[in-house]
Amino acid sequence: STRSANMALGLLILLIILLVIGYVVLQDHYSYWRRKGVHEIRPKWIVGNLMGWLNMQRSPAEFIAQLYNHPEADNEPFVGIHVFHKPALLLRDPELVRRIMVKDFGGFSNRFSSPDQKADPLGSQNIFFLKNPAWKEVRMKLTPFFTGNRLRQMFPLIEEVGASLDAHLRQQPLHNERMRCFEVETKELCALFTTDVVATVAYGVRANSFKDPNGEFRRNGRSVFEFSLLRAAGFTLIFFLPHLVPFLRFKVVPAEASRFLRKTINYVMTEREQSGEKRNDLIDILIEFRRSTQQAKASSIQDQFVFEGDILVAQAVFFFTAGFEASSSTMAFAMYELAKNADIQQRLREEIRNALVESGGQVTLKMIESLELMQMILLEVLRMYPPLSFLDRECTSGGDYSLAPFHDFVVPKGMPVYIPCYALHMDPQYYPQPRKFQPERFSAENRKLHTPYTYMPFGLGPHGCIGERFGMLQAKVGLVNLLRNHMVTSSDRTPHRIQLDPKSIIAQSKGGIHLRLVRDPLGV
Repeated sequence: STRSANMALGLLILLIILLVIGYVVLQDHYSYWRRKGVHEIRPKWIVGNLMGWLNMQRSPAEFIAQLYNHPEADNEPFVGIHVFHKPALLLRDPELVRRIMVKDFGGFSNRFSSPDQKADPLGSQNIFFLKNPAWKEVRMKLTPFFTGNRLRQMFPLIEEVGASLDAHLRQQPLHNERMRCFEVETKELCALFTTDVVATVAYGVRANSFKDPNGEFRRNGRSVFEFSLLRAAGFTLIFFLPHLVPFLRFKVVPAEASRFLRKTINYVMTEREQSGEKRNDLIDILIEFRRSTQQAKASSIQDQFVFEGDILVAQAVFFFTAGFEASSSTMAFAMYELAKNADIQQRLREEIRNALVESGGQVTLKMIESLELMQMILLEVLRMYPPLSFLDRECTSGGDYSLAPFHDFVVPKGMPVYIPCYALHMDPQYYPQPRKFQPERFSAENRKLHTPYTYMPFGLGPHGCIGERFGMLQAKVGLVNLLRNHMVTSSDRTPHRIQLDPKSIIAQSKGGIHLRLVRDPLGV
């Protein structure tokens, strides 16, 4: 018994020693920023500064704004934080944002976030998550798809879907004959439109989502952006603990959606190659990618980037998912703000009516580009509801990176850097009364007064969204066709104020956005 007691005492002493060592190590680890002389937001052990994200009491946008506005960060160009165990930087000064995102992009050209490179090729090999040098090659190859000339060629296809949206709405039964109105959940309605647009302009496929809202394209696209607790946890790993993602096998694109999209894209590419048909769409560009690789192999050219298999499919999948989700959310948030601001909606409908009169009742590219108020409205919506509330970068500079003259701290290679887009958009020193919907902020005159690098709904610099012009174009076409025969008003189910979903990494309204559409043709 004495021996057992001694063993127990020895184990207890060993445990105490291990706990003390662990305490000292963690104390040293979490004192990183104090040792560097950098202002920090004090972390909690294990989770770092992510408790506000992990408990899901706030949306990602509100979480990042809380860090940005923390008293310890006040008046600082940047502040030190911890993402779980790892020290990271949160930028606050627009000039520092410019340096990291634009001027010194070469040292921060990769995102810190990363899906599983092997088990999730459609998630990891698309242009959003791809690392250099592959990212540079793919970006260069995809850029021609988004030129002004290509957009002009796409426009008839986009407007064809826009006309289908108008027809779909005019066929809806009225819930109230006296008020001539019916109710819709606007995010899903807009997603039906953008799903059909992307399917036709990218793949040459008619998804027919208005006739079949649960068809394969819409069902599989919806699954990518349905944020359950499990998927929210998976995206948390991708953005903050990417090294653990391979062990937990989380996929950006769910297995069923991956199978459908891979099968569809490969089928369309094969059919297109066999027929020799050209549609000036994304499939044509991907076929050109593959041919260039085949020609390089045949000529025994070394060091040629290989465009085959899933890296081709990944670009098509990303264009489909990002293309329908961001634009449909922007359209839905715009409809909400127009319902809440009847005077602005009246001005917009008058602008649309005048433009339609000028174009003989036809929705043309010239007519869409003439809508100045529409442009201002969408830019203001994107200020208030940017699709991503923050951007992330990883320091890839071989010799580390000095933050002088802001501070003598040198950013080590591998350190994550976060840019709080939403918080900058909502900072009253840059945008007075930030919660008020004021499209006039983005008039030609007022835009000249904006502090540069405080507005970034599409990102900034070389890594900025390649599809920005396409996304804006399809949103405008959709809203014109929504508003030419209908007015948007609030209903009993319309939220008094938008509450962003805490589980969603992409800006989404919790519970959807229910609005009333009143049949009120412009008469053009």
